[in-house]
Amino acid sequence: MILGMPALVEYTSLSQLVELGMKLNLNFIELNMNLPYNFIQNLPPRELKKISRDTNIKFTMHMPDDADLGSFYESVRTGYIQLFSDTLDWAKEAGVKLLNMHILEGAKMTMPDKKIYVYEQYSEEFTDNFIDSIKILSAKAQKNNLVLAIENSSNFGKSYIQDTLDQALTYPKIKLTWDTGHDAVSNFKDQEYLMDNREHIAHMHLHDAKGSHDHQALFDGELNIKRLIKFAQSMNIRVLIEVKTEEALIKSISRMTRTVPHEH
Repeated sequence: MILGMPALVEYTSLSQLVELGMKLNLNFIELNMNLPYNFIQNLPPRELKKISRDTNIKFTMHMPDDADLGSFYESVRTGYIQLFSDTLDWAKEAGVKLLNMHILEGAKMTMPDKKIYVYEQYSEEFTDNFIDSIKILSAKAQKNNLVLAIENSSNFGKSYIQDTLDQALTYPKIKLTWDTGHDAVSNFKDQEYLMDNREHIAHMHLHDAKGSHDHQALFDGELNIKRLIKFAQSMNIRVLIEVKTEEALIKSISRMTRTVPHEH
């Protein structure tokens, strides 16, 4: 089993991440472009390649949470396409094989009796914008031999998101990430879409959840962690233990390695 850890907000350097990854005998680290110390301009590709050669730890990259490829603002969308394009080039040089990204549900208006999502109200425009972005990025991902994996963020149950994903998944190198905690927060509505499209799942973010509280240490919540691990093994996909503190990560890895062996 291929196990990894996320970049931690309590850390400030790549060397700290690598040190913990080695201590926990992990296979990869998911860097995160929400954190300045993980910005691509702060991570020389040659340094990452050398770390991978020396330690056998590989890397994936989590794109910024607010990167909106369906934005109605052309200048905003163009900026994000450029950021993704630059990151795809950086990833090729660094030996990074997967970029994780979100699809945003967009702004919402709160009515007295319900919430209206603007992207749902203007779903055709949103889908067209998102797919125009994906066309460009899919071509570059294919050229650079990288995967772009779209993560569920408790929004895969929305019909306008599903319609957009259905189109996106027809493009080369566009895949899905199953985030187990976000799935739980959606009351498992995300999972229905994911299971209908399981052949496109390329990556897993594994964390436990108690009700609406996700990113809990493994086996501290209500999810069937063993079943989720079995699914990942059957699909032969990477599993990121996505708990966000060193303490929770050490606890989760310790519990998990007693449950299932992994490769190194």
